[in-house]
Amino acid sequence: MSYGTAGFTACLSLLGIEDAGVRPDDGPVLVTGATGGVGSLAVMLLVDAGYDVTAATGRPEHTERLRQLGAREVVPRDDVLHPAERPLVRGLWAAVVDTVGGDYLGSAIRATRPNGVVTCCGMVASPHLNTSVLPFILRGVRLLGIDSAGRSRDERLRVWGRLAAVDAGDGLEEITTECTLDELDERIEMMRCGESAGRTRVAIVGESG
Repeated sequence: MSYGTAGFTACLSLLGIEDAGVRPDDGPVLVTGATGGVGSLAVMLLVDAGYDVTAATGRPEHTERLRQLGAREVVPRDDVLHPAERPLVRGLWAAVVDTVGGDYLGSAIRATRPNGVVTCCGMVASPHLNTSVLPFILRGVRLLGIDSAGRSRDERLRVWGRLAAVDAGDGLEEITTECTLDELDERIEMMRCGESAGRTRVAIVGESG
């Protein structure tokens, strides 16, 4: 349950990158919103698959945790933003897992290398995308939407089979906080305020006797 829907979504992003033919030796992979549930699990899964991960976050106090998950580099989230008026910038990323949306997604697309892949699964910054067709027709960049709800049984079995094979070590527990049902409202409020990180697992404690 520590994986949950976030782990399922992160794994779909990983599989999308692999299926598109992007390999670890093609270059670094950017993960935006890297301290969130999907982001932190994406870092862990990409590292397990051999990719060189750059984690972008607005929570610098979690830098060491992201490094423990295997991120080679941790950067402030605004460092990956590029001027919107520039339709293309220097190609930095072989692939991107974007969990934020808005200007971060647009910037990631403009900075993706030829034949690279950008997966999109979040919109915490904005549901709007400001970009041009140039990254797609000049560099062959591919944008993959990640939907965790409408997957077939075969796709779900593939994802959970891949997650079962991941050597998570202590990483999964490091990013997971357990709470009781009585504490759940407080945890949800922390998420709404952007004060939580990683995953929250709810412990269902039954009465004895």
